[in-house]
Amino acid sequence: MFFRRTNEKELKMIWEVEKDHKRSYLVGTAHFFPYSFKTSLHRCLEHADTAMFEGPLDPDNMARVVKRGIDNQSSYHIFDDLDRQSINRITRELEPKCRGRNTFLILNLRKFNLENPLYEMVKGMKPWLAFFTIWSNYLKKNGWKYSVDLEGYTLADALGKPIVFLETIEEQINVLENLARDRIIDFLKRADQWHELARDYERSYLAADLQQLKSKGLGFPSRHHSVIDHRDKIFYERMLEYLDQGNATVFVGAPHVPGVSKLLSEDGYQIKGPGLPDVGRM
Repeated sequence: MFFRRTNEKELKMIWEVEKDHKRSYLVGTAHFFPYSFKTSLHRCLEHADTAMFEGPLDPDNMARVVKRGIDNQSSYHIFDDLDRQSINRITRELEPKCRGRNTFLILNLRKFNLENPLYEMVKGMKPWLAFFTIWSNYLKKNGWKYSVDLEGYTLADALGKPIVFLETIEEQINVLENLARDRIIDFLKRADQWHELARDYERSYLAADLQQLKSKGLGFPSRHHSVIDHRDKIFYERMLEYLDQGNATVFVGAPHVPGVSKLLSEDGYQIKGPGLPDVGRM
């Protein structure tokens, strides 16, 4: 396959699922990525009768997510849980995104507070929104300007495909609200490892290596069995109606593919594509 743009790759995270001669596709997505997969995604979608995504991706619903992540009445700030070294490291990683004014110290009668552009960027945000704001800005600064979910959604819409969401925006917000704060803080304190984590994720995703993707993602706040396993079952139950009809293309985050595939296999579906890890040992 010839790709005209150097920033476009062929997507390998695609599985064919079939039962009773009804065939569909399962696509493992990345919410952020440094490459486009437009040609591969178009090929998956052009003959599909239905396109399914985890949840709404339109600007209005994204604005609802952000609104729920703001709490201006609370005195809490993510800096309260971070040491100065971690704050400085994250700020350096985000420059020039955070370069709006010089970093400076304000002497408080009780303690030193470090105020800088990063402080202002996430001021008033709940921990989960502060985390995703910091992480997404870090990725974008390093060229991760694409989203497999959004690219698939935009293509499906342009092709006039009926679009089904496997979760409501309220269900997705509830997942975010329940992310463990200690996992968020631990991840932010490991900013010195972010480059290696992003590099390994890129390699694993391009190779469709789900086992490596799992092992390299340990410690990421949203990659916890309490988040992944519960949602695997929800996605599975809500996609079945359309898979039974066939000719559907389902987009779920790559970490959900092993669990969803296991449930489909137990239900009699034949799955063809890149190797799937043993979910029981994940």
